[in-house]
Amino acid sequence: MVPLSPTISESIGLSLENSGYLIAVYPLTAACSAFITAPFSDRWGRKKILLVLAGGFFLSTLGCALSFDVFTMFTFRILSGFFGGPIMPNAIAYTGDLFDGEKRAKAITLVMLGFAISSILGVPFGAWIGDFFSWEASFYAVAFAALFCWFGIYRMRPVETGIEHGLIFPQYVELLKLWKFKEIRKLFYTSFFMLAGLFGLVPNLGPWLTINMGMSTTQVGFCYMLGGVGGIIGNQLSPQALKYISKPGVVSLGSIIMGITLLLFTNLSYPVAFSWVFMACLMFGGSFRMPAFQLMLTETVPIYMRGRLMSMSMIVMNLSMGLGGIWSTPLLTLKNGVIHGISIIGIIAFCATLLVVPLIYSTGKLSETTF
Repeated sequence: MVPLSPTISESIGLSLENSGYLIAVYPLTAACSAFITAPFSDRWGRKKILLVLAGGFFLSTLGCALSFDVFTMFTFRILSGFFGGPIMPNAIAYTGDLFDGEKRAKAITLVMLGFAISSILGVPFGAWIGDFFSWEASFYAVAFAALFCWFGIYRMRPVETGIEHGLIFPQYVELLKLWKFKEIRKLFYTSFFMLAGLFGLVPNLGPWLTINMGMSTTQVGFCYMLGGVGGIIGNQLSPQALKYISKPGVVSLGSIIMGITLLLFTNLSYPVAFSWVFMACLMFGGSFRMPAFQLMLTETVPIYMRGRLMSMSMIVMNLSMGLGGIWSTPLLTLKNGVIHGISIIGIIAFCATLLVVPLIYSTGKLSETTF
């Protein structure tokens, strides 16, 4: 969506400086969806909820491809966020259900690798399709991929959570009770600031790189591809770092790398090719810290609460991502064919990202919470 947002905005009649809202609406809706679906993850099991979510994401993505104005595009973006947003936390919860100990750490690292792989393959491939065919064709490709994943989920082995016959309302109460526990609450605060700064920039990357840097849609996709390379390197180095550095240390180091990169990326004058280097550093920092953070989360609750914990974490993260687009987009102005305001966004993003360091270290030693 990021490299295609300028083209889509022009096609449906949305002003370019407001194209960030097309991206921001997805995580905001995903946050609402994660709350609604969280108890069903533990009650139905991960496989059933993933089948429903993947099927809905397939249909809503088709709707995006068929959109012809601002209203229809936002409608199907909302629906795609509703169904697509909770897929990752349920995938992580399923991984935590299947494995424990060192195997769990390796498995979660592999799941998180999907983010980096999607940047290397999905984003540039979608951008290329948009340039070569049309932006609608990119959505058709994503819909086909979602349908392919649906059949993969269908073949997964179900894992019982132990509360398949519990009442839904008490499960919502337990979901909200997660905020009662001090250490879990601090992890949620940490997850908010891990993404609040980055997603002040991300929704506006497409227009900024296209207008100010003169990149084509394909070049923006290539920029993301190199970012994905950095993400894979960070993801693969994270388990090795955990052998020598504590989990809070790994999260902090990744956040420091990301914060400094955000500041330099948005406030320096440099050749266009350096944008690719900065994207690689951004993705490196983000991917380096995420496996350690997800491990910290999964270790705090028993299996019957894991789906709701991961959903609540995703609610916080999606709110952070969505609000990033909300607070940053009004700071941008388009004057004389140039977008202004990115440097201010970079400074705010830098400060927000570095707040992760004191927050993650304030959590103390984590142990499984008893409910």
